[in-house]
Amino acid sequence: MKEWFNEKITNARVLDLSIEVYRKKLKSLIGYQLLFALTSILIVGAGGLVLFPMLSLFKINGTFGFICFLTIMFIGMTTFICMSKAGIFHMVYSYVNDDDLSASDALGKAFSSFGPSIRLATALGVCLLPIMIIMSTMGVTAANFTILTNKLNSLTFFGIMMRLFLYSLIGAVIGSYLFYSLHIAIFDKGKGFESIKKSIQFAKDEVLKNAFRVLSIMLFDWGVKLSIYSAIGAISTLLYFLLGKIDVGGSIVSQMITYSTLAQPVVNFILLIFLTPIAPIMWTLYYVNMKYKKEGFKISNMLNALNQQQTVPAMQSVDLNKE
Repeated sequence: MKEWFNEKITNARVLDLSIEVYRKKLKSLIGYQLLFALTSILIVGAGGLVLFPMLSLFKINGTFGFICFLTIMFIGMTTFICMSKAGIFHMVYSYVNDDDLSASDALGKAFSSFGPSIRLATALGVCLLPIMIIMSTMGVTAANFTILTNKLNSLTFFGIMMRLFLYSLIGAVIGSYLFYSLHIAIFDKGKGFESIKKSIQFAKDEVLKNAFRVLSIMLFDWGVKLSIYSAIGAISTLLYFLLGKIDVGGSIVSQMITYSTLAQPVVNFILLIFLTPIAPIMWTLYYVNMKYKKEGFKISNMLNALNQQQTVPAMQSVDLNKE
């Protein structure tokens, strides 16, 4: 598969390669997702029994409490997300190197990346600390933050549009300079700030390209989810209409959203299993392509191929005493 990167890699080419990897590794990817979800539930459940009594000793009211709450929550969630992506990163990276990584091995790789993940998450948390301080001085509290999170998770028009706006904003920031930081932390064993610095150096010539890549990945995922939810809402609305439970005088769109929320938990779980691997696959292929371009892997492979073509086979010795 390394020969893919001897050619010019475009965004369309990466999408084609991602679909190929997704199709060939689908069973392993689904198995990894299920194993990671089950293991995470057990760990979170066991950790909650220990952490919840400790959290009751702290007060999150006030400026200092809000900053601590937001920082710890950001570092914890970011570390968890990075670990979940790391297993897929390793599966794709091994596939590129003509190796086969099973779901259980990928799970081990994911949890072995806890150190690099938490270092990177802590570095990002320190970088975001001034923003958290500004938010706290403006009167934002943990209760306000929880209410906003619940609104964003709802399927109302406000929640959908605000989620799209925030995803676009975060995608533009991540895509600009932090696009390769997680891969550098995991594969190159970089420290937190070192990974961010190296990612900025690699991405400085392709800021807009990386921003477009992240936004396209997010919009693809969001578009698939929206189309599925719309289809479920339309089918549910039609079914309820046939049963005579539709309010004719009310808004059809709001009723479609309401009925689609009934199937939201099941649909979210199915989409989580099947759609989550696509973005990390594309992300890893972009990273491998960057490594080829920035660190000379492509030139090295081309020179090796050229040397093999120009190698002259050694002449066989001739026995002069033989008639």
